[in-house]
Amino acid sequence: MTSRISLPAMALFSLFLAGCSATSGAPAIPIFGSFFPAWIICAVGGIFLAVILRAALIALRIDEHLPAPPLVYLCLAVSGGIGLWMVWSGVA
Repeated sequence: MTSRISLPAMALFSLFLAGCSATSGAPAIPIFGSFFPAWIICAVGGIFLAVILRAALIALRIDEHLPAPPLVYLCLAVSGGIGLWMVWSGVA
């Protein structure tokens, strides 16, 4: 017995599958002969940027006045990663 899927449901499912084309491919770069996803590089770069900014905020004695330092540094890391991704992909 086969089940019938309605036309609106098929249209909805096709929207979710639109990004799964074989021609687009994920942005990756070769590192030591192995393809590495670009988003991981941007995430690590964002973390590195947050560590540098943390050292600068400690040197300027601003760190002790932050209301929630872990949240601030998490936001700095995420913002840095997104910024690097925008530069990488050519949006910014």
